[in-house]
Amino acid sequence: FSGFDCDSNPCQNGGVCRISDSEGYVCDCPVGTTGTNCELDSQNECNSNPCQHPEAVCQDEIGDYVCFCPPKHVGKNCELYDSNAPGGLGKPVKSIQNLNSIYSRDLEKQREQCIKNKCPLKRGNRRCDDECNTYACDFDGNDCSLGINPWANCTAPIKCWEHFMDGVCNEDCNNPQCLFDGRDCERKLQPCNPIYDAYCQKHYANGYCDYGCNNAEC
Repeated sequence: FSGFDCDSNPCQNGGVCRISDSEGYVCDCPVGTTGTNCELDSQNECNSNPCQHPEAVCQDEIGDYVCFCPPKHVGKNCELYDSNAPGGLGKPVKSIQNLNSIYSRDLEKQREQCIKNKCPLKRGNRRCDDECNTYACDFDGNDCSLGINPWANCTAPIKCWEHFMDGVCNEDCNNPQCLFDGRDCERKLQPCNPIYDAYCQKHYANGYCDYGCNNAEC
């Protein structure tokens, strides 16, 4: 059995060797490898675009891939920002302490950008400023959040939010502060008189005034 069993560790690339029921050995190969000794590449892992930075370059390897990161990005997939990173081969960040340090530096950089965008001055202006709608910028003071009460300035004697878009015009709510009652007060057009409908469509914009068609409905 010497030379044919698992004593010589014949399986490559992480394959697991086991004695065959017939003779010799069999390698159980990890995903992405094949061959008697798992020595062959069976798929291109770069096809799934694992590198997360648009400037990163993916290189296929046997049963794996590597990402070559641009400067200031680290991690196996170049997914983390690090202002001190020179770029190059992306490697997994194993230390939680190192990972937290990277996140802290990234957050600090984002907060500096918030100040450049004058986000502290834009907070609470009741307008969503997309450049400030991030965690680092305190989500623009919730100006972009659905958590804002849209009826905060509505002083109607009734609860307009309970009558919003209910198909009934509530004049107390028909103002900008109460969101115009969901446009319930806009005049609904009736359908064009069926006697004139086809005729009006056929004679639309023909240069003549047809009194039966001279209305908003038609």
